[in-house]
Amino acid sequence: MPKVKDVISILQDFAPEQYIYDYDNVGLMIGNPDADVTKVLCSLDVTTEVVNEAIEIGAELIVSHHPLIFTPLKELTASTNLGDKIIKLIKNGISVYSAHTNLDFVSGGINEYVAKLFGLVDINPIDSYISNSEGFGRVGNLAKPLTALELSEVVKQKLNDRLVNVIGKVDNVISRAAVINGSGGGDIAYVDMAIKQGANALITGEVKHHVAIYAKENNFNIIEMQHYTSERIYVFELVKILQNLAIERNVDVKVFASKKEVNPRN
Repeated sequence: MPKVKDVISILQDFAPEQYIYDYDNVGLMIGNPDADVTKVLCSLDVTTEVVNEAIEIGAELIVSHHPLIFTPLKELTASTNLGDKIIKLIKNGISVYSAHTNLDFVSGGINEYVAKLFGLVDINPIDSYISNSEGFGRVGNLAKPLTALELSEVVKQKLNDRLVNVIGKVDNVISRAAVINGSGGGDIAYVDMAIKQGANALITGEVKHHVAIYAKENNFNIIEMQHYTSERIYVFELVKILQNLAIERNVDVKVFASKKEVNPRN
């Protein structure tokens, strides 16, 4: 019978935990590495709906992108949403493993996946602190130059995201773009990194007011997508990767994408 640690080994080989940023929390959040596992449920977040879904389908392991536990806990009680989820997970023998920035930065990870989805070619990390092909964000050329508005329509279509915004002049021509999935819009440093890499635009989420002003005053475009849509789409790719690797290693588990997870902005 496969164990939780067998699935973790596959995940760690694909997206090594040493690739994370210092602030991050990656790894086995809850559970016993020696527990049996036959079904794995993949999700972006460990929401109440995802926990209930895991119970319903008999999954013994949830693999999430966003860490269930991010900061130290001062209490663990059913009076909080997080405490209630953790207690429910433990009662039902469900382990949780989270792969966060390591899954963002690795080759074949989220940044690379969405960069290719948007049609970028000759792709490299914005900051290749791991290797020439692995690191923070991605930057690449568009096969065909587009206006900022046209590029935003590509992003909207590929992610099925109705809330894509253009910051800066919509008729600026974009030939090279940077991509940071999730919340790369929180710091002007990321805009500077993209500009340094020769990008005309940054495609990212959760753009703060001062970052938007900075980009616009530098005649630089930001295509703002939703955090959820930029990462949830990769869950289905992760299922394929884990299932194929499990087959290769004779780890007899079934891997599923959550069907109950929903965009909190919809």
